[in-house]
Amino acid sequence: MQIAYSHIKQVKRLAKELKQAHPTLKLSQRQDIAAVQVLGVRNYHEAARRYDQWLMLHVHISPDRNGASKCTFCDFTFAADLKEDRDAHREVHEKLHEAGEALGYFPANFLQREKMKSEGRKQALSNESLETRIEGVLLALRGWFDRSLNNAISGEYWRRHPSFELYVSMILDTLSHLYADLLPELKARYGYRPGEISPGKSDWYPKSR
Repeated sequence: MQIAYSHIKQVKRLAKELKQAHPTLKLSQRQDIAAVQVLGVRNYHEAARRYDQWLMLHVHISPDRNGASKCTFCDFTFAADLKEDRDAHREVHEKLHEAGEALGYFPANFLQREKMKSEGRKQALSNESLETRIEGVLLALRGWFDRSLNNAISGEYWRRHPSFELYVSMILDTLSHLYADLLPELKARYGYRPGEISPGKSDWYPKSR
């Protein structure tokens, strides 16, 4: 089985709970017991090894020894042969995975977002029906939303980030005048909440207290 961040968290949680039942055991020993119980592996070392493999699943390793590798899941670019870079990638990757699991939604990566924005704009500005054009602008806005959410995850304020539906109501003042004829329909469907996102901006930030 693939061992992801959520599995390692379960093992660590159980290892902590086992201290009461096994007060004389070291943390590493309790982690071994927890890894067997939770994941059915031989020990925690095997769980950690499989976890490292999972972390690298989406990484495109540069063929150039001096080149940078890139993770297509978390968009992190790093030198895969340097431990400090791998640790930095792990931190970013874990943040995104933890937030995505909690939200039940993982924001798209950079290339996916750019594709959504490009295809969405083209569809929204087409001569198709109103519904088709609305779907297009919503696809483009999904690209903006995913970038905003991704930045919120990096900034550790994702728990306060608005849902997509709320985001649409907040971002309407940033839409180009080219979509002016679509605004009444968007406002009717999603509402209109000006002032939540500054005109011309697409990222949502929590208001300072």
